[in-house]
Amino acid sequence: MGEPEEDTEGYVIEDDLGQMLREAEECCETEKESRDLKRMLEDYRTLLYPDCKQDQKKLGTTLELLQWKASNGLSDKGFEELLKLIKNLLPEGNTLPETTHEAKKSCLSFRIRGTEDTCLS
Repeated sequence: MGEPEEDTEGYVIEDDLGQMLREAEECCETEKESRDLKRMLEDYRTLLYPDCKQDQKKLGTTLELLQWKASNGLSDKGFEELLKLIKNLLPEGNTLPETTHEAKKSCLSFRIRGTEDTCLS
């Protein structure tokens, strides 16, 4: 069994999402792409709330919620109401996005060339 993989800043890559982000680092062609990816990597490493025992991260949780929104045909307004409800249930200091726009922006700020945005409509 080998050593765990790390990204360019020395953080351990824990799952498929982390691996995808790590591989995307190598594909950045512009300063904007690099900046957007750094923001996503930060959200990938950020706990959903302080002392989160389940090790849930901001980016992974946001992606799961957006996938749930899409698969259930929830409107942006309905999703925003759900986000507010969940945010209020989580401990103070949580990092869950407050709006649908913020959730989508955090996940779509870096688009991988050759893919279509079909799952987050």
